[in-house]
Amino acid sequence: MKEININDSVEVAIDQIKKSLDEKGFTLFCDIDHQENAKTVDLEMPASRTLIFGNPVAGTKLMQEDITASLDLPLRLAVVDKEGQTFLIHQDKADYASNYQLGDHPVLNKIEGLFATLADELS
Repeated sequence: MKEININDSVEVAIDQIKKSLDEKGFTLFCDIDHQENAKTVDLEMPASRTLIFGNPVAGTKLMQEDITASLDLPLRLAVVDKEGQTFLIHQDKADYASNYQLGDHPVLNKIEGLFATLADELS
């Protein structure tokens, strides 16, 4: 799991990430706003959003290798406020490789590159 400190607020970072994913041709399946969901049950928490997104070609290739990888696909990316600092959190290549029988699948390198690019774009 990687946690990368970024300079923007959760909301600004999410907007930038969504724009970048769209430009890169990814499908955004869901934007979960945990802070807003907490409010619906009269609870409080700092800003926290999770994006679920993917590319059917890449995801299918991983699931063809090990269908249990479908538990973590499509990809997920969290942007959270921890004590006033914003972090981008995601699984890394080693997480996917160790949790599933994916070895050194080439798609894992692409996923790692995508997450690194998104983090760089927020710097």
